[in-house]
Amino acid sequence: MSESKNQSTSSLVKRLTVAPKAPLTTYPTLAAVPKHEFRSRTFTEMQPYIFAYGAAISVFSPLATAYQLCKLYNIQPSMGRLARLSAPVFLPQTLLKAAQMNASSPVKEYMNPWAAFATVGVLQGAVYGQANVYFSNALKLGKVASLSGVFRGSAFAAIRDTISQGVPFMCSGTVREKLLDPLWETEEGTTAHSAKAWASLISASVVATYMSQGLHNLQISMQADQSLGYSQTIKSVIKQHGIRTFYKGAEARVGLLLIVNVLNELLLKPAWSPVPVDQ
Repeated sequence: MSESKNQSTSSLVKRLTVAPKAPLTTYPTLAAVPKHEFRSRTFTEMQPYIFAYGAAISVFSPLATAYQLCKLYNIQPSMGRLARLSAPVFLPQTLLKAAQMNASSPVKEYMNPWAAFATVGVLQGAVYGQANVYFSNALKLGKVASLSGVFRGSAFAAIRDTISQGVPFMCSGTVREKLLDPLWETEEGTTAHSAKAWASLISASVVATYMSQGLHNLQISMQADQSLGYSQTIKSVIKQHGIRTFYKGAEARVGLLLIVNVLNELLLKPAWSPVPVDQ
């Protein structure tokens, strides 16, 4: 009995010892997993986004420009008249806006978005400056308003757009993470998560617009009255409006920049974002 038991145990040990091992499941190493390489969009690939961006902004921006000039010069033409005056501005402003963003795209590519938005601000002279000059002459505002002065106040414009567009573009994600995420937990991909992202963008846009409104008022004053230099503009505008210089007319710009920053998310980010090489 004992011998039989020993034989049985010995046989079991032998079977366990020589039994073939089950083949191991092999998994690809990290090096074997294909990695997407990315490239920037070509000039041609960006154009549908850029022209859609320019056209969408130009639906609203001429009327906003006229409204802000009227607030700055304390006149009150009817909205119907401003709308009629705004209509001829749409096409040239769409083309100029597209040219502006195409010129700014390489700056973003080789430097950073902050520098790109500073460039946007300087080039804004040609985009909104022609509208400022047009409305100044049509409404008989300021002095010596001509297209040769559309780039006047470029220093004001560069700082203005670095704040008004750069802050929401670069910082809305941080606003969401630091302020909204601790208060409102949402799952990625849900409607609530998307709503929270848009809430952070809109709140950053409103704050950035008011932070930069004084600079905007100074620039459009230099374009409307081209007899003024930088220091003269600051003295003249602050003397006339006082503390209101820093927020006068901001409501129109808040509305426009909310639209602009939404379009930055919907059209400009896709235009400026890299795509896989195989696309």
